[in-house]
Amino acid sequence: MRGNGRGTSPLRGIAMVASLAVAPGAAGAAEPPLAGCYERVYEVAHLLEHKAQIPVRLTLSIAAKDFGNQANGYVAEGVVRVWVRGNNDRSFDSIGACRVAGNGLACIGSVSAAEAPTCGSQPDGLLSCRIDPDHPGGFSVEGRPDGVVVLIPDRLELLRPPYDAGPYLNLSSSNVEHRAFQLKKARC
Repeated sequence: MRGNGRGTSPLRGIAMVASLAVAPGAAGAAEPPLAGCYERVYEVAHLLEHKAQIPVRLTLSIAAKDFGNQANGYVAEGVVRVWVRGNNDRSFDSIGACRVAGNGLACIGSVSAAEAPTCGSQPDGLLSCRIDPDHPGGFSVEGRPDGVVVLIPDRLELLRPPYDAGPYLNLSSSNVEHRAFQLKKARC
């Protein structure tokens, strides 16, 4: 897991991700639902039609992870990376612990020890303040025949490596352009 240079892990919580159910009796070492890599790069025509959409590219990787004594049903690590309009040379990331939830995976967003004031409101976009440093939101993932859909059930805060300072990317379900992102299977 990535740290912030001060020995604190950016992952302090677990976010929601939807996926396929694990077979009964599956151990922590079993392959988690939807394991693999996914990607979507939005075409210019799509972005011209969806002017309020901030992301221009998204990737998702899901891999088995042993959470030891803190397992609480978590079976995988989900990493969402987002590149944004006008700033697509570096990604904003959220590294979440995921558990099987219904027909999908539920993952929490990663939490960073980066210090910044808390925002008075929680608008979508690049912010110099944090939406809530202790509750970065989460994401869910549902399987589709040709890939997955990444859902933002409420909100998700993403940070840039090395995860110790802003700006911060806030995506929320209140913006219809940021509720769901369909990704296709990709190489890891």
